[in-house]
Amino acid sequence: MPTHEWTLADDRYGSGGPRKGKKALIVALALSGAVALFIVLYLLIPGSSAQGVPKLGPKAYEAQVDCQANSSGSSGTVTISGTISGDSSRFTVTVEVLDTATKQRLAEQTFEVRGTTTFGGTTPAQAPVSPAGIECRITEVL
Repeated sequence: MPTHEWTLADDRYGSGGPRKGKKALIVALALSGAVALFIVLYLLIPGSSAQGVPKLGPKAYEAQVDCQANSSGSSGTVTISGTISGDSSRFTVTVEVLDTATKQRLAEQTFEVRGTTTFGGTTPAQAPVSPAGIECRITEVL
């Protein structure tokens, strides 16, 4: 049989051979993955217009906290109450209570604030409260 008849024969793989379909599939999957990654990153960027989508980065908030010592003898408790508001409906607030005179930590408590703007509770004091009183501060907000 002459050579030119071989070139005119019906080739079931087409002109690219059996690998052309695999290459097209790999390119299509890579493009789909890139588009999906772009969409996910767009939705997570702070300031995007999507409602209800969690955003990466720091949360903007305003918070206040107040503490009151309740002591009897050498032991006591600390009542913590506070408010927080900001660009999220969920916060984790850590409050530290210090002795005003010695700056010794008397208590620390973490509050999960969800769907409300107030938090509070009572925690045992780890040391007696001095006559100078206590001070409390928010040490972390997530």
